[in-house]
Amino acid sequence: MTIASESPADDTGSTGSGTGAGTGSTGSGDNTGTASSGSDGTPATAGGGVDRLNPFDGLFLRAEHLTRMQDYALALATAVGAGGGPGVVEGFEVVNSQGVLQIGGGLAIDAYGRPLRSGRAVSLPLAALTPDTDTFWWVEATSAAWEFGESAVQGTLCDDPCSGGATRRPYLAEGVRIRLTPATEGSLGSQPPADRRGWLASRLFAAERTEASPWPYGPAGWTALPGSWAPPPAAPTRPTAVRLAVLVPVSDDRKGWEVDVWAARRDRGGPPPQRYWQGRLGMRPWDVFTAQVLQFQELLADRSRAQPLPASDLASLTDRLARLDESYLKRHTKTELGEEIARMVEQLGAGLLGGPQQARQDLLGLAGLGIHELPPAGYLPCSYGTTADLGAVLTRLLGTELDLRICHYGPAEIAQAVQEAQHRDRIPLAGPCRTGVDILVPADPCSEQQGSWVAFVRRAVRYCGGGSAGAAVAAGD
Repeated sequence: MTIASESPADDTGSTGSGTGAGTGSTGSGDNTGTASSGSDGTPATAGGGVDRLNPFDGLFLRAEHLTRMQDYALALATAVGAGGGPGVVEGFEVVNSQGVLQIGGGLAIDAYGRPLRSGRAVSLPLAALTPDTDTFWWVEATSAAWEFGESAVQGTLCDDPCSGGATRRPYLAEGVRIRLTPATEGSLGSQPPADRRGWLASRLFAAERTEASPWPYGPAGWTALPGSWAPPPAAPTRPTAVRLAVLVPVSDDRKGWEVDVWAARRDRGGPPPQRYWQGRLGMRPWDVFTAQVLQFQELLADRSRAQPLPASDLASLTDRLARLDESYLKRHTKTELGEEIARMVEQLGAGLLGGPQQARQDLLGLAGLGIHELPPAGYLPCSYGTTADLGAVLTRLLGTELDLRICHYGPAEIAQAVQEAQHRDRIPLAGPCRTGVDILVPADPCSEQQGSWVAFVRRAVRYCGGGSAGAAVAAGD
């Protein structure tokens, strides 16, 4: 088979007509035979907005030509950036400090591929915000540019050489503008103040899962396959901002605020095609999964820090000390007294004497902390002695509505189990069905150490063999 060869393209960007492409024309390229930014005049070509200078001897170089050179470099860079996908690369911490929102410096890429880079912290006072009942705010980073410096304008045609001349700002800085964008979520204001942050995060995660019209979760449900598997069209518009956090009013007087970073922030993950098809097929992109895990962990840590520490129970210690009176000394030797004191010291170190008082269960339970839904997997702080003690602690933390199963895993196997839960549904702490959850206890056969945490994973359920859907078989059974 013979393949017709084509002459290589001229790397100067010029066309056969000698008129030169990319000279600033913004024509749409209607295939009339005239070259423009949109086409070389034939039906087989289409411009993409990447236009560069085509220099030649005798060209009178002006500011517009230098601008075109900069725009060409920017167009190439943003095209590559857009191909990698949007998201935060590093930094951009968001903290509410006494009514002033502090956003640290960082680097992010917006949906158009433009880098958003900030080298210093930005402060935004919150006193002027007046939320309605169901209002919250997105904390967003957008591209910003401003002129600076000063230089005399020289050599301009038709200027009077004896005049003082004008000055211009010769430099253009590119940075980041932080903005607060209001949004509403129905019934947000009717939630108890302690529940609003977790409730809003759950609603935002649910909306994110269905925004790409996923086949299993769409209006038609999972009972039939979609009719089209065509690749996605080029997006006509894209978001110009990168979300860093949500700002939630948590007091009825509208003076209290909570910042939830991971309900909004998505670190830079997979490229757009991968994210699109994961969404269409009902999968959860990795950056979304990690954001859900981190949102829960941060919320739990914030709520736990806010709880008062229980006072020490000194009754058992004072009782033991009271026994070391004069009658004890008459009945025991100094050696026996030393042994008793040594035992008391050992029991103090083990927490058997002077330990914390029994804390209220409603303060320790997740529901009492304003957490009513969990990610598909995560970690819980958990101190226990025996497996029976662990069951009681888990009941206090998670309630009685979950179908819990305790398993012992190595730390590496726990990490793998958490990763495997990436595409599973979230875990409601209460609902019409008892959700199966595996509690993964870290264990090392070569060590007797006991961890102060456990992992949880939503149990995978499969229907195998000739049984009905009502005879579910948990994966791993």
